[in-house]
Amino acid sequence: MKKLFNNIWKIRQYLLLWLTQMLSGLGSGMTGYALVIWSYGQEGSALKTALLMVCSYTPYVVCSIFAGALSDRWNKKKTMLVCDALAAVSTVVVWALLKTNSLHIWHLYVVNMFAGLMNTVQQPASEVATTALLPRNTTSGWAASATCPARSTAS
Repeated sequence: MKKLFNNIWKIRQYLLLWLTQMLSGLGSGMTGYALVIWSYGQEGSALKTALLMVCSYTPYVVCSIFAGALSDRWNKKKTMLVCDALAAVSTVVVWALLKTNSLHIWHLYVVNMFAGLMNTVQQPASEVATTALLPRNTTSGWAASATCPARSTAS
């Protein structure tokens, strides 16, 4: 039992990163799902609703080549914090627009593109930070769960 707690203590920073990224991913997923429901309820168009996903993944397709290089130059911790904070601000903006009855579908397209860009820049930084936090003698299973906390908890 003492060895288990010792091992957990060694990877506490990794576990903190993993937990916060899992909660962030859960919040983003719930927000995305709610926006899809709102969009379809307002517009009644599957095409306009599907464009939300296109707007989310377009920044990844276009910018992922550059995001890795930028992430290597920048401080990983700050990059992750800034990207997550800006993505959270975009969610607050959507909430404020919704509360003032000013939310339109084009707002969601812009917000999804912005959030997609933040995820594209944050992902390489997160992967590098994760491998830096894990001790060298850990198994690849830890690293696999690190890259996508939501996937590792869903199984």
